[in-house]
Amino acid sequence: MKRWLARIAPVLVLVACSGGEGDGDSGAGADGSTGDGGARRDAGLSFDGGLGCVAALPVDLLFVIDDSDSMSEEQANLISNFPELIEVLTTPPDDDGDGEPDLPPVEDLRIGLVSTNMGVGPYTVVGCDATGDQGALITSSRSVDPMCAGVTTGAHPWLEFHLGDDVDALSQTFRCMAALGTGGCGLERQLDSARAALVDRAAAGEPNEGFIRGDSLVGILFVTDEDDCSAADDSIYDPAAGGTLGPYGVRCAENPSLLTPVREYVDAFQNLRLDRHNDVVVAAITGVPFSAVADPLDEDYDALLLDSRMQFRRDPGRPGQLEPACTTMFTGSAIPARRIVEVVGAFAETRDGLATTICENDLRPAMNAVARLVARRICPPPI
Repeated sequence: MKRWLARIAPVLVLVACSGGEGDGDSGAGADGSTGDGGARRDAGLSFDGGLGCVAALPVDLLFVIDDSDSMSEEQANLISNFPELIEVLTTPPDDDGDGEPDLPPVEDLRIGLVSTNMGVGPYTVVGCDATGDQGALITSSRSVDPMCAGVTTGAHPWLEFHLGDDVDALSQTFRCMAALGTGGCGLERQLDSARAALVDRAAAGEPNEGFIRGDSLVGILFVTDEDDCSAADDSIYDPAAGGTLGPYGVRCAENPSLLTPVREYVDAFQNLRLDRHNDVVVAAITGVPFSAVADPLDEDYDALLLDSRMQFRRDPGRPGQLEPACTTMFTGSAIPARRIVEVVGAFAETRDGLATTICENDLRPAMNAVARLVARRICPPPI
């Protein structure tokens, strides 16, 4: 951090001498952002008029973890590679080879975890309860590992990390907290859960109050092998509707008119920061093909949605199920996560979103990409 401050000191001097007046040629748009969605001009937060970085934003990172019965290996994969994310965030890489980190480290990190279980309304569905977790942050470990017995998030319903804290201790607590198990509802409502966690349940008096700070970068990470089934009309969950709406395995894909429009979630997530939309990033480790995402940080998501493997088609070998977007021997298969990719794509337009495949034996590259997405948004590099 001392080296980082030394690098930006000349920039700070320039700003002080300028009296805060711009020269009219900053390249920033009317909303205070540059054309590529990169170096922003949020005066009073962490930027000095667009000339350089003063200090990293605090980060509030929400993990939305699928807890349905197909997610055992995927949860284990996430947990084992979580240290990669923390290492990149707290010990930033030197990609340009100049002997210095390219970005400042994250100094103040909050991590919240929610399940995808939001219940199925008034209906009785095997494996689903009426309400689920409703977006409340998970505060007590659900792991069956005896080493995790009694582990909680502590004083707050989220994990906290400050630069200099014990990284191994954080990873161990995350290991216990992220092992949500596989008893959750198989009609996953990933987008509903994220919105509830960050909006409805974050209001005054609600269990997530205080998780999102007014000056933070908000990150949302979906980890799931299914697409979103967040309903605008709860009748889509009615077990008696199989004759008209189809089996549960294909029902959400084949009845999009009963689902909440994706745009509502994009708006809700962007409005977490109102005029600072670039301070929200969305990532997904989910059902996309291996080869379709060569670089998650620079991907054409419109093209991805047109990929033949991302189309909803019934699987002739598995009655009542969809063909997978990807398959691996270790983690099994994942269906096309079209709705989740649509949300990511909306944020990727300003370089604030990424999606990568969950069908990997090793999620280290995925976690590295997510960490870089966050890192390049906490503070732009000095010019």
